[in-house]
Amino acid sequence: MKKFLVVIALLSLCACAGTGKNTSTDFNPADHFLGTDYNLLQAKPELKGALGWRSPEFMAEKYTALYIEPVVLWHGEDMAKESGLSLEDLELLATYFHDVLSKVPDGQKLALAAQPGPGVIIVQAAVTEVEASNPVSNALTSVIPVGILLSAGKQALTGQAMGVGKCAVEVKFIDSKTGEKLALFAETKVGKKYSTDGFTKTGQTEEAMGEWAALLKERIDVLWK
Repeated sequence: MKKFLVVIALLSLCACAGTGKNTSTDFNPADHFLGTDYNLLQAKPELKGALGWRSPEFMAEKYTALYIEPVVLWHGEDMAKESGLSLEDLELLATYFHDVLSKVPDGQKLALAAQPGPGVIIVQAAVTEVEASNPVSNALTSVIPVGILLSAGKQALTGQAMGVGKCAVEVKFIDSKTGEKLALFAETKVGKKYSTDGFTKTGQTEEAMGEWAALLKERIDVLWK
């Protein structure tokens, strides 16, 4: 019994080690695509747990289209070292995010602009963190009793179950004519433990990106009535 408890303790320590970036409360603008503007963000109920900010001078009726700039990998080389994915894989994820964002304008309330211009909002988005899913770990900690227990313990401590992925993005919305910032958005999503998307390295990240695009479309439907 003692030997079993020692094994559990060691596994728990391994599960909790290396849980991500520095958790210091010191704010460093260089860590964020939004820079010092990150401090403007606040939790918004309508954003379903994400952080957001909107200019008090924003008037939806002034805008008719979105121009989606290529999505940035923020500190991409460092992300590749920490994420469990190659830089090439991360670049493919950035392209995927650009593709799903480009499908948000439906031509009814907002069109997809081919270039900046009058009445156009520029959307600048960055992937700021990715942690690949571990399909084997996810599978084992989903079905084996000891694994389920360890995964639950890690989730209670870190908010992330064993084997699941994580992704964070930051987004700016800018008036393409004046350069004025209109809105800001940021969120980190942790994969769902029992989602089938967790059984591929990038599946949960792609799922998160789809959810962010759907949320943007939902907010457009509200603001452009």
